[in-house]
Amino acid sequence: MTVPNPAPQPGASPYGPAGSGPVPTPKKTGKAPVILIVLGGVILAVSVIAGIVITVIGISSAAGGISDIEVLDSGSGTVTAEEGDLLQFYAKAGTPMPSCQVVGPSDGALSDGPNRTSSTTIDGTQWESFDIAEVKESGEFEIDCGGTPVAVGPPVSIGGIFGAVGGVLLGVGGGFVGFVLLAIGVILLIMRRRAARA
Repeated sequence: MTVPNPAPQPGASPYGPAGSGPVPTPKKTGKAPVILIVLGGVILAVSVIAGIVITVIGISSAAGGISDIEVLDSGSGTVTAEEGDLLQFYAKAGTPMPSCQVVGPSDGALSDGPNRTSSTTIDGTQWESFDIAEVKESGEFEIDCGGTPVAVGPPVSIGGIFGAVGGVLLGVGGGFVGFVLLAIGVILLIMRRRAARA
């Protein structure tokens, strides 16, 4: 008896069932945009806050020194100072340097101060320093500058002025860098999400 041969069966495909293929893996968006966003936000916030604080401190320091300056329109008057204070003498800008006599509580109440010059504006008038003295004994000091208007007080804080300028530069410069990093991070994140949907 002859047994019929079965019909040949197609061999199994080494590539798997028809219609199947490798499962697509989701595209990774990466962490760079998120890092840029966080870093930019932190730099922006810190720069602006630090800039405001430094500017306020600098302005307060400079303004405090100016508010302590007394203007003697008649060229003579009395000022009170504490031991260790510096008395800077100012004349109106463009006027000849006056010659002043200062009488303190005792002969040694004043001594030559450090070589420091400064200028300031009071009520719209520019004043420039011409002399400085260090107070050795607290008390009242009678000043006579021969009728030439003078202003007397502590030296204007140059550090305060530079601090205010530095605070503004820090706030603007650092804030700009932080904003740029933040913007780049947001743009990259949007572009990668759009690419992942495509």
